[in-house]
Amino acid sequence: MDSHPTSPSEPLSGSDVGFTQGRGGDALIGSGDLPTLGKQEKIPAAGDEQRLGARGLSFDPAKLLDRQPVIAYGDEARQMIRGKRVLITGAGGSIGGELVRQVNALHPEMLFLLGHDESLMHSLQLEVFGDGQLAHERTILADIRDQRRLAKLFCDAAPDVVFHAAAHKHLAILERYPSEAVRTNVLGTENVIRASQDCGAERLTFISTDKAANPTSVLGASKRIAEVLVHHGATEKLRTASVRFGNVLGSRGSFLHTLDHQVRSGLPVTVTHPLVERFFMSIPEAASLVIEASVGADRGETYVLDMGTPVRILELVSRFLERNALPEPEIRYTGLVAGEKLSEHLFDDSERWLKTRHPRIWQVPSEDERWSSLDRLEHLYSQANLANEQAVREELWACLSGPELEQRPEEEQRTA
Repeated sequence: MDSHPTSPSEPLSGSDVGFTQGRGGDALIGSGDLPTLGKQEKIPAAGDEQRLGARGLSFDPAKLLDRQPVIAYGDEARQMIRGKRVLITGAGGSIGGELVRQVNALHPEMLFLLGHDESLMHSLQLEVFGDGQLAHERTILADIRDQRRLAKLFCDAAPDVVFHAAAHKHLAILERYPSEAVRTNVLGTENVIRASQDCGAERLTFISTDKAANPTSVLGASKRIAEVLVHHGATEKLRTASVRFGNVLGSRGSFLHTLDHQVRSGLPVTVTHPLVERFFMSIPEAASLVIEASVGADRGETYVLDMGTPVRILELVSRFLERNALPEPEIRYTGLVAGEKLSEHLFDDSERWLKTRHPRIWQVPSEDERWSSLDRLEHLYSQANLANEQAVREELWACLSGPELEQRPEEEQRTA
């Protein structure tokens, strides 16, 4: 097995090449050379300040990265969106909102924004479309956990392309309330898949997380099961894929917001552990690569984005202070929470990874997703509906039936 990659071998430049569409098995796999993108379709610069304001930040988070983010699309990605009806769940969130901005710039026939927070939807519609009345059919207020309502809304919207970004994503609180992780991240994803199948959609892309690789948390387990649902959700009509990546800088409720508040308020900066490190990427960069990976959607493969090398949280603090000319604060270590790792992984130890024709995207073949025990889902859902948190936690791990994915002892989780 190849060692797991942490950075691409070549930068983006050259001829206009993306994924090869079709269901020819290894047609998506590169042949050694890494073709690169040509014509760059960039995000309109006029929206930059609005995007920062929407995230509640006064600085550009991408400046904390030691690489220059590249936002570009190949011809196949542009063709996938142009003239199509596109629906984005979780449109009010950080990744969902950025997908809305970038997809809108690629000229869809109609772009539907689905979310359940009307205030966030109002802000996004005002920014992207110039009005905040929320009266247009493109703005859909719904909860993905409501299967019947979701099915009707999808049939009314009749999307060709679906990006599923709606999720619960905060690790610590989901450890306390695993039933909420199941109802949104697992059941909600199944509902989106069924609605996409029933309405005749052509393509569905699910936003996953690096915590789904070697999962040790409720968040990671729920997202990993959702990846398997996406694999099983592919049909002759519906092409599906999951896209797995790590932390995005500047998302609402992220570490950067906490850091910014603590430093500017003269408070101690809280860090879980001096050695903790994470993969990081800017929100626009992640969204553009999600769009590129969606071109390869077929039989439920998982695509993994190049995140560069992991960055220690203390190094991120240092860069933030230096680049904002702020004084050094007291650092207070709080300890890793249950399910948290010192370092994340992009792949399971058991997973194969393959190069694709995009130098920033790898593929985990869909046949590697055979291990999950989906026949236990109905019991998992019933326990979640009863808010039986301990039973939900146990059933989550029972659904991950491969021996390499059995729940680890807590001591191992904290040092993995």
